[in-house]
Amino acid sequence: MTTVLPTASPAPALQTRSRMGLHLTFPFSLEKTVNALAFFAASGVRDLTKLKAAKLLYLADRHHFLNYGRPISGDRYIVMDLGPVPENTYQLTTRLIEPDEVADEAMRFASQRLQVLEGILRRYPVMRARRAPDLSVFSESEINVLEQTVREFGSKPARDLVNLSHDHRAYKRADVDRLPGSSVPLPYEFFLDDASPEQAEMLADLTAVEQENRETARALQAAARAARATHQTVPTTRG
Repeated sequence: MTTVLPTASPAPALQTRSRMGLHLTFPFSLEKTVNALAFFAASGVRDLTKLKAAKLLYLADRHHFLNYGRPISGDRYIVMDLGPVPENTYQLTTRLIEPDEVADEAMRFASQRLQVLEGILRRYPVMRARRAPDLSVFSESEINVLEQTVREFGSKPARDLVNLSHDHRAYKRADVDRLPGSSVPLPYEFFLDDASPEQAEMLADLTAVEQENRETARALQAAARAARATHQTVPTTRG
């Protein structure tokens, strides 16, 4: 079934750029995602369930995107019944709680940083940090945002974070045509609905440049690979 995105009007500052085809994507970082979850767990968040982990990462990604033009995890967001969900992270934490018989590289890496605790006194499994998070993978601004996320939301129940995310304009816009029990994409462009017009315009410029730079880098890498392949196939001439 093809998912149809809602037709709500974009934020004023993005109207021109949306017509130009602005579509923001970011590379997902497993390393940053796992270490962000370990950071939450090591910072005193004792009820780090799968749901709460998704909400804290969403709030951190949203904050960093709105202030610096890029998220921390780079995850792809979708909207479900309980609000915005980082899709790759959701799948990862699901597999941590219900592991496959054979772990792949991603699961082995996650298991080095995180462990899952269950018990009769816990309604839902919670994650704990096996070791301190590797802060070297983050920029200074990312560490600051993670710290602020824990200070502001770490002690709040997951349900409160769900209700908070439901108040965000980005969620409301993406959720317009979603059927209960289904999911629809939550593009990063929608996050700018919660920004001021001035902030949205600044971020649109910043993220557009980042997207262009990434495409240029990919093109250069592809050209370099092609050049190497051509060089390797050219026969050498003996004198």
